[in-house]
Amino acid sequence: MRDNPERIAWFVLLISFFVCVSSAIAVPLGIRSFVLHSTVDQLVMLDVQRPPLRVTLSGRGEPMALDREREIPRGTLIATDETSGRLIFQEAKNDHVMLATVQLYDYTEVTLRDAHSPRFGSSPLSHEIELELISGRLRITIPGEEDRPTAVAVHTELGQVMLAEGTYEVKVNGSTTDVIVSNGRATIESPSSDTLSLGTSQRASIENGRIYGPLPAARNLIKNGDFQIPLSDSWTVYTEQKETPPPSVEIVTEEGVPAASFYRIGSNHAEAGIYQDIDYDVRDFTYLELRLGVHIIYESIAGFGGCGTLSSECPIMVRIDYKDIHGTDREWLQGFYIDEPAPDWLIYPWTLQLTARKWQTYDSGNLIEYWGNNPPAVIQRITVYASGHSFHALITDLELLAEE
Repeated sequence: MRDNPERIAWFVLLISFFVCVSSAIAVPLGIRSFVLHSTVDQLVMLDVQRPPLRVTLSGRGEPMALDREREIPRGTLIATDETSGRLIFQEAKNDHVMLATVQLYDYTEVTLRDAHSPRFGSSPLSHEIELELISGRLRITIPGEEDRPTAVAVHTELGQVMLAEGTYEVKVNGSTTDVIVSNGRATIESPSSDTLSLGTSQRASIENGRIYGPLPAARNLIKNGDFQIPLSDSWTVYTEQKETPPPSVEIVTEEGVPAASFYRIGSNHAEAGIYQDIDYDVRDFTYLELRLGVHIIYESIAGFGGCGTLSSECPIMVRIDYKDIHGTDREWLQGFYIDEPAPDWLIYPWTLQLTARKWQTYDSGNLIEYWGNNPPAVIQRITVYASGHSFHALITDLELLAEE
């Protein structure tokens, strides 16, 4: 080749041309691939509702007790006892847009595997969240985003569940995984790669390597308990007060969650509420449970908390009116408050103290068993109201679940 400089020149020219063409193709493709597929971690906050939670950070073998909100990284294991918490997933950029919330109930162990979002707005990828549920129960709410969907994958020892926009429950109890779709669409996959799609008000179980379903979910007797549509479409709003100012009830969005807000600042008694006539015969049902999320921001009755002198002025009260099988009209009450009452005020069993300024969940358990010898024949009405002098409280995910 040294004896033929023209051949060397052509060789160098061809190599240069090849490198130039390759660079002209590879560099734009590489940039395009980076723009389309590059991701950033989401901001994941652990909200401690009833402390303490046991948290094991990735790469650190010893668990620690957590009694206040903090950001957690991927690989973190969270465990509850008679405690509860909530995972809040937000886009790290774009004003911390809410992507999903995951409620952790009692005796639950879950690992945050991953949570990432596209780095650039032109990417077609969705927001991705991966959880591993070891035991216990999760309630997952994916509000959805107009520009980009959020996909949540829940892995268990018995299979995996893929969730899109909606509200779901995933439970692991021994050798069974249960999936309940309140609204939305879920895809379940077993270890043998069998798949099943579930829609709104459906449920399924994974057991012994098989998927059983779709089955009807528990019937929710309450309409618009997630407050996705205006109150006037399903609820009747009322207010009462002795003097001004009047209280208010409206739908707001709190931490990305639609909720009914009850608000009033005053120095005398007032009440604001919503009610819904149900008129549903439940004599053939064996299970009836009330569930809701509560967030009490502020309360004051003459400078005190609690529920007033007779435990009747809670910042959130729930009343179920029903007729029992003997034809007697009855009512069931559950109240919630945050601050300490005056020393001589009554505290009745139907009141429950919550942590201030935090979303918390309440499950009544089986009310049919609780009502004992006077079980309900007809659920007539449910009323949710705030009572007192000054209050600011919110509720969401209100359900009255009935199973035959």
